[in-house]
Amino acid sequence: MNTGRTRLLLLDDHPLVRQGIAGLLSEGGFDVVGQAGTARDAIRLLGQVPVEVVVLDLSLEEGSGLDFLAAVRDRFPGMCAVVYSVHADSDNVRRAFAAGAMGYVTKPEDPEILAECVRRVRAGERFLSPRAARAMADALARGPVLDPEDVLSPQELQVYRLLGTEARSQEIAAHMGLSVRTIETYYDRILTKLGLPGRRELRRQSAEEARRRA
Repeated sequence: MNTGRTRLLLLDDHPLVRQGIAGLLSEGGFDVVGQAGTARDAIRLLGQVPVEVVVLDLSLEEGSGLDFLAAVRDRFPGMCAVVYSVHADSDNVRRAFAAGAMGYVTKPEDPEILAECVRRVRAGERFLSPRAARAMADALARGPVLDPEDVLSPQELQVYRLLGTEARSQEIAAHMGLSVRTIETYYDRILTKLGLPGRRELRRQSAEEARRRA
């Protein structure tokens, strides 16, 4: 029976987290009609139960929330997606919206923000929670973000990705069969090509990318 309440599907690989979200959103006036721990199970449920909004995490034990968004965007065009994630960096926010999300809320924020996000995207609006909005504003202030794969040479890209594993210069040099001085030269080239202010920011960005690839 259709109660007129927005029907939701939850996708998160932590059962206790799903229970908490379900309780919050049910109290907020929504119908949680399905829960899934994997993207595969969520897609199966979408084929069985009418759903208007999916609330999903980006990090899943099997696959990722971004893969799920890409898979359902064309198959269920009338459905909205809200990302509810611990990740608050601008890269994840960008990727989520590019994959088809309509809203993005970070988990450390007031739970009521998630309910507000669902209401807003159901009304056809895009929604960023305060933490996600600050991350995007900071990214805009830093200037355009360049994709390392587009601007770095193969060896520079290898150095960049090894930095993301928290390897030291001596370890990177040994791994690549190069001198530490040569690796230091690569750092300077990479900084210039990516438009980053220093090595601390370079390590932070490469580490974030490494976590997304994991």
